[in-house]
Amino acid sequence: MKELPSRSRRFLKAKKKIVMGSAAVLLAAASIAVGTAIVPSDFEVPVLLANGEVITPPWYVTANGQQVALVDSKEDAREVVKKVAQQYKNSETVKIEIEEQTSAKEMNLENGDQKPEILSVEEAAAEIASKQELTVKTTEVITEDEPIDYKEVKEKTDKLYVGQTKVKKEGRSGLKKVTKEVTKENGEAVRTDVLKEETIQEPENQIVLTGTKEKEEALYTASRGTEKRGSGQLAAPVSSIRVTSSFGPRWGRTHLGVDLGMPTGSPISAADAGTVIFAGYSGSYGNLVKVDHGNGIVTYYAHCSEILAKQGQTVEKGAVIAKVGSTGNSTGPHLHFEVRVNGRNENPLNYL
Repeated sequence: MKELPSRSRRFLKAKKKIVMGSAAVLLAAASIAVGTAIVPSDFEVPVLLANGEVITPPWYVTANGQQVALVDSKEDAREVVKKVAQQYKNSETVKIEIEEQTSAKEMNLENGDQKPEILSVEEAAAEIASKQELTVKTTEVITEDEPIDYKEVKEKTDKLYVGQTKVKKEGRSGLKKVTKEVTKENGEAVRTDVLKEETIQEPENQIVLTGTKEKEEALYTASRGTEKRGSGQLAAPVSSIRVTSSFGPRWGRTHLGVDLGMPTGSPISAADAGTVIFAGYSGSYGNLVKVDHGNGIVTYYAHCSEILAKQGQTVEKGAVIAKVGSTGNSTGPHLHFEVRVNGRNENPLNYL
């Protein structure tokens, strides 16, 4: 039976092998340096560093001749470039290329040099990508659905006043399938070309009604004529002028008339001769009377507690047509008095 070597003998043998291996590496390096050894052409000469470590020289990743990262080997340098490019690849990518000229270059490392900072493949790829030292150009072919905007078509109607509009039929967007070729640099799109479009659903036009009906003051005058024309000189519609709110800006908008404070039930007179073209309730105005005096002048009397005149009635200047109240949107008893000239509100105090 063959005798097994003791534990101490095995340890000495292993230690001798390691020492002989290191010596062989150093011997090979020395012999190559003086040209006395024949080695394969791709053999990398080991280097003894200042810290006593023996390594083969690392390799640079270069871009257009510039050194951008240092890795362990030539194979690692190639893998780094591949890894940088692959991070921009997805399922739509049909082409990928790097614009810079890349290569691997061995570092000039000599015996006694300090150990350089060598990156792993992952570290080098991440650093190059973060600094964008390589430009990865990709081409993707993408197919996606896009909406087709609908058009707005206008139709005239005499059911609405001039300036008023109403949607008769809501528009509906269509749908199309679009195939695009998208060119990107480091993940950012720099060019998009449409290769093909296919309509899936046609859009439906939105139909908008636009009014042709004139405002009731102008309509009344145009259709029937003004039966009673005023003098053009307006008189105060109430017995005393006490302005509680002036014409112009108020509470963030324009106050279209003047508010004249009076007790409830006080008589309201027509400011001039004319024809009553409206007498009834009108939203925030409350009970309202409108009088057309001809020559484009129309007066409004709002918030009345009682209306005494009737639509179509002709009135003389000073005729009582209503009583002061606080109907509609009102803060208390008063007459809201407006003067409109050719449809435009004017300051009533300029006419009294």
